[in-house]
Amino acid sequence: MESVILKAAGISKYFHDPVSVRVLKDVSFSVNKAEFISVIGKSGCGKSTLLYILSTMDTDYEGDLWIDGVQMRNKNEAELARVRNEKIGFVFQFHYLLNEFSVLRNVMLPGLKLGIHSEKEVEHRAYEKLKILGIENEALKSPNQLSGGQKQRVAIARALINDPIIIMGDEPTGNLDKKIVILFLIYFKN
Repeated sequence: MESVILKAAGISKYFHDPVSVRVLKDVSFSVNKAEFISVIGKSGCGKSTLLYILSTMDTDYEGDLWIDGVQMRNKNEAELARVRNEKIGFVFQFHYLLNEFSVLRNVMLPGLKLGIHSEKEVEHRAYEKLKILGIENEALKSPNQLSGGQKQRVAIARALINDPIIIMGDEPTGNLDKKIVILFLIYFKN
């Protein structure tokens, strides 16, 4: 039997600048473990807004959200940050890498913050994620020395470092070639 890892019930969202505009109306669905779903629609229809709510980065909405069976309503920011770091890997449209750190360290940061593994183990895990994505040879470089596609692969490795139960992406493959997109999809299927 499949287990539900993400459930949205009656999610509605309004923007209030300068007047109230409803962006999402009564969105309800659930996602089972190992299920792959896509949200598609025209630009500006609320896809990214929904992802930010589902990933707990936006808490100003109506309705209910459960992640791995736990209700997200009324959790404080520290609790939500823990859920994001432990349970969710997020790949943004833009990579958001920190140029003051090496590629390897950028991938390691969420693992170090989670604090479950030693720094040595987090480093090993980060290197393995880079290897899966074919950029282990770039590990010691600064992100500003990489191409756009390489930066996006680093961002994917960073999203995978804590072995999250949910991977979310806001157009995560836009800068990637077809070979890497296929590798990305195969990895998530397993």
